[in-house]
Amino acid sequence: MTIRSRQGRMRGKRRSQDGGLLVLILALVLAVVIGSSFRTAGGRSTPVVLWYLDASTQELVSNPAVAKLPTRRVEQVAGIIDLLRTPPAGQGLATAVPAGFTAHRATLLPGGILDVVLGVSRDQPPMGFAEENALYWQLVNSMLSLPGALSIELSVDGRPTGTFLSFVKTQRELGANDAMLDKGQPVDLYFVGGDGRYVVERRTLPTGLTRSQLALQATRALMEGPTHPSLVSPLPGTDVLRGVTVSGRTASVDFEESVLKLSMGAQEEEQIKNSLVLTLTRLAGVSRVRLLVGGNNVEGLFGHVDTVDPLFRLDGSLEEGTALAVYSLTEVDGDQLPVLTVYQQKQALMSRSVMISKSIAQMGNPPKGDASLVPDGTRVTSMVLEANTGMLRLSLAMTPLPKDQAAEALMVEQLRLSLTELPSVTSLQVGVNGSVAFLPGGYYIGKPFSR
Repeated sequence: MTIRSRQGRMRGKRRSQDGGLLVLILALVLAVVIGSSFRTAGGRSTPVVLWYLDASTQELVSNPAVAKLPTRRVEQVAGIIDLLRTPPAGQGLATAVPAGFTAHRATLLPGGILDVVLGVSRDQPPMGFAEENALYWQLVNSMLSLPGALSIELSVDGRPTGTFLSFVKTQRELGANDAMLDKGQPVDLYFVGGDGRYVVERRTLPTGLTRSQLALQATRALMEGPTHPSLVSPLPGTDVLRGVTVSGRTASVDFEESVLKLSMGAQEEEQIKNSLVLTLTRLAGVSRVRLLVGGNNVEGLFGHVDTVDPLFRLDGSLEEGTALAVYSLTEVDGDQLPVLTVYQQKQALMSRSVMISKSIAQMGNPPKGDASLVPDGTRVTSMVLEANTGMLRLSLAMTPLPKDQAAEALMVEQLRLSLTELPSVTSLQVGVNGSVAFLPGGYYIGKPFSR
């Protein structure tokens, strides 16, 4: 073989290798283009409802659209995230979805449960509660419009189970979007009953509120008064309220200086303090309340209660283990409502299991004149507290059970209110007589019940 023929064959081999490399590069480029073409091509045109933030109020707002959805679930989720990153121009919309979020896995499980696992880049800056909460609900509400999705389970790789990023607690979120948002966010308001005890009215506030907005709305609802005529709000009207803010775990309630001109006795001032503190420390992440006048600390609103330092729920006795807060049922204007009774302990209860057992036993023996749907003799068959999420998983054996679904709901309310008073417990997952889905009357217990 001549030198020229060998060189020709070598050049042909190099051209073949170069051609193969070129084909590989073109294939990679084509894959990237196809993967990023969710907005403009590929898939079937499908109506979706995307959720953004109102740029001025930061409230969640819906924006119907038509998107070309790929076939694979993870690509559909990736496409939704891509659309949410860039709100439509000229509509006054904003977004909480940053660039560092990607779709890792998405699986449609039996029953229409869309299980989504996201990834987040290492250089993603930390978020505050309000921003994380807005991000979570933007994603959940928008993904609920994907075909076949009846509920969403959303998590992030590397984050503890039950926590989205840092603050927001996750659970299975149910559709449809409009019904879920109309349902709003429930809060517990503490009003004063005829015997001086604190009775709970469960109210629904709008979703999509920041922590400060939620605390403000709860305070205003408290000041505006109860829906049951036999209950009273000890607080003055909303005209003396300057605002409410939440920073860290402290809610600050700021009154106008005109509040100091009101005439209040020691009992009335104590009720104002308790009603506010009991209500606001039921909100997620709030453990203390500061009372201000004109933006400044004051020694007391009316000279009877020291308000220089932050105020704690039941003066910190729950955290110290020197008291148990247990709820029974009292009749108010024809309705059965939860009412709080505080049981002082002769010595501090150091064991959480003892506190749980004592709370349940006390629920079975309510104060005279009250009722209870947690029967005497109810036994705890197992209990686990997830330290990273604050969820108490509890199995109970009880008889008799409530007679219908409405009574079952009241029983669960008793358990929820009483057991989430315990230190570090923020939500309750309960099973009864081996059932972890439905009680005999049809009430659904297959989800966590939050504080």
